[in-house]
Amino acid sequence: MDWKEIAKDEGIEIIWIGEEYCQEGSYIPKCSLYPNGAIILCVLLEDDDIEFVALHEIGHLVTGKSLAKVNALLKHLEHCKNEANANRFLLRNVAPRFVEANDYNRSWANPERLCEFLGLRSTFENIQIAQEEIDSALWDAV
Repeated sequence: MDWKEIAKDEGIEIIWIGEEYCQEGSYIPKCSLYPNGAIILCVLLEDDDIEFVALHEIGHLVTGKSLAKVNALLKHLEHCKNEANANRFLLRNVAPRFVEANDYNRSWANPERLCEFLGLRSTFENIQIAQEEIDSALWDAV
């Protein structure tokens, strides 16, 4: 069962908001206008992100058996979390050598190059983690 079917089965409204919306998604608790609640999704979400944002927001509104359906679909997120932890471990252990090999030069020892060096996809999360580990390596070198 996908997120749209869960929302339909639970009577949860789906509201798409334009580019002026500054969040990926949010939810409206159950109220007189939305007796089963509603989820708000930004139209600018990448196709790959819509499902995970929608499931997260639906998770705020459902309980019991319905939440079990959502959690089954969110197992992928746990895998992603484990991948992020594994990538952080890798980056933490390689960043000091990478920074040193690039003469502690921030323009050469940057997160994009570190990810490329390690064969990691340059996702927002990987770049952010790489930057944190580079900063830590530079700070420790001082």
